[in-house]
Amino acid sequence: MGPLGIDGDRVVHVEDTQGRVITSRSHPRFLGHKGTLGVDGTPLVDGRPWNSPQVAAEVVDIAGPGAKLVHYDGAERFDVLPLLVATDGAIAAFGHDHRRLRPNIVIGGVERLTEREWPGGCLRIGKVLIGVQDLRLRCIMTSYDPDTLVQEKEITRG
Repeated sequence: MGPLGIDGDRVVHVEDTQGRVITSRSHPRFLGHKGTLGVDGTPLVDGRPWNSPQVAAEVVDIAGPGAKLVHYDGAERFDVLPLLVATDGAIAAFGHDHRRLRPNIVIGGVERLTEREWPGGCLRIGKVLIGVQDLRLRCIMTSYDPDTLVQEKEITRG
């Protein structure tokens, strides 16, 4: 864990030929791929090195000619904040697959929506102290089923 959240999180993104970032908001098929880190910290896409020819071909298939994966670890890579913390209580209240929320950390033993009282406070995980800045609203990405990629917009109204 570092000042920008979990080391290696979101360090690879897609850019078009003009250098503009392409996200799942405009190309939801990207949600069908899983980003992880190898044991050596190398970013992987579906278990393959992020810079492999196979991954490059899939990026072009989804985003179009000239689209490519780029390694970048600056602070601007986050939509809002570098960590999204969810609780088992909030996930239960959500009532859908927790993967739709895309949390970095899930905390257990929290009743219902108790975490709504946490902004301005801190969480301690081992030696790491995490400031709780804000509550997140459900974004449109939660409306996509993580397995089928079918969009269910009514989920964002919950």
